[in-house]
Amino acid sequence: MKKRFKPPAFTTVIGPGTVVNGGISFTGGLHLDGEIHGDVIADSECKNSTLTVSDQAKIVGNVSAANIILNGSIEGDINSSSLVELAENAYVSGEIHYQQLEMAMGASVAGGMVHLLDKEAEKAEAGSDSGQKSDQEHVMDKSETEQEPATDADNGKREDKSQGTSE
Repeated sequence: MKKRFKPPAFTTVIGPGTVVNGGISFTGGLHLDGEIHGDVIADSECKNSTLTVSDQAKIVGNVSAANIILNGSIEGDINSSSLVELAENAYVSGEIHYQQLEMAMGASVAGGMVHLLDKEAEKAEAGSDSGQKSDQEHVMDKSETEQEPATDADNGKREDKSQGTSE
């Protein structure tokens, strides 16, 4: 039997009708029923930090926490060092960096999904600029290696173009 994730008790609740303009940093559990216009970052030392976004809630900004349970919308990138759970009303417009992903029917993502290795997950949770850049470079490197190899004819044309001559 699969062990179900049990989020920590909420230490912070932002109620419906509340709009926060600016970023938020938190420790433990944050439950959102309102709106946040800014980045939402969990303390990187808290390995069980959990952000819960209800079906009526919205975040316009990047999110970084160990666990993210989403049933509302996030317009920004998500960085999770552990679990991202997308419920049936979840909407994400941005990239999702995750260790584990659960997605219910009805959830939608307008962006990419990147499965992180253990080291990359630690960087994602820390939310450091250098960690985010290395994750993006990792994605670019992966997409470049997935391209079809060029044929000999293509290579010849490319060499001619780079030397300024034409066929």
